[in-house]
Amino acid sequence: SAKEIEKFIDNLSNWYIRRSRKRFWKSENDADKKEAYETLHYVLVELSKLMAPFTPFVAEEIYRNLSLKKSEAKLLKGERSLASDSVCSVHLADFPMADEKLIDEKLNENMNDLREIITLGLQDRAKNKIKVRQPLRRVMLGQKYKRVFDEMINKPEWSSILIDELNVKGAELGNTDEGVAVDIKITEELKLEGIAREIIRFVQEMRKEAGYAVDNRIKICYNGQSEAFRKFGAFIAKETLADELKPGKMENPDLEKEFKIENEGVKISIKK
Repeated sequence: SAKEIEKFIDNLSNWYIRRSRKRFWKSENDADKKEAYETLHYVLVELSKLMAPFTPFVAEEIYRNLSLKKSEAKLLKGERSLASDSVCSVHLADFPMADEKLIDEKLNENMNDLREIITLGLQDRAKNKIKVRQPLRRVMLGQKYKRVFDEMINKPEWSSILIDELNVKGAELGNTDEGVAVDIKITEELKLEGIAREIIRFVQEMRKEAGYAVDNRIKICYNGQSEAFRKFGAFIAKETLADELKPGKMENPDLEKEFKIENEGVKISIKK
């Protein structure tokens, strides 16, 4: 049982949370962002109940941080007030019961196939020594994956997962039964987009080093790699939350650093 919890936490962290980062981070408080937080909150509270017999103290910490209302907090401080429909400890909560009507086996099978395709595609990238940040034109899927390929045609969100994870522009169904292979031919435009993604990574590292909050808007000045900035400036600005992106020198920057990309230096300055 404990091993199954470990697998679930790995899936939750490395798939759901990682895939939902943009939903959590976006500035606007829309319904999608609210649903992402509510889903994660529900899962963590229920998970704390499942973990309680195995890791009693960690489970208690998670549960209290996420579930205690003001009245419950007062009770923990020795005050005598507690809502009748709540408990002050995960060890007093009912153990969760599965609602099997909510289990969608077809969805699970298709998602497993999709994740298998992504794993094989990443392995093919690694074999050809191509970084994940370098966009590629397409990925070719074997007939074995026709079912999930058809699903991607009908559901754009499925296609977007594959495109995001493998950093390709599209997917095609091949004639062979098995196999997943990426198209390794890199055009000049794809190369420039890869440079833009490297720039985004550097700016994100600078944001972290400068101590910015994830939703802080910033200004960026740069010198070097002008073609990548010219072609993909809007993309760079969007991904780094930059309201201003221009060449030249910045007065009193919060942080300024130099990097080398594709044997060409680039200097980047940022400021809130």
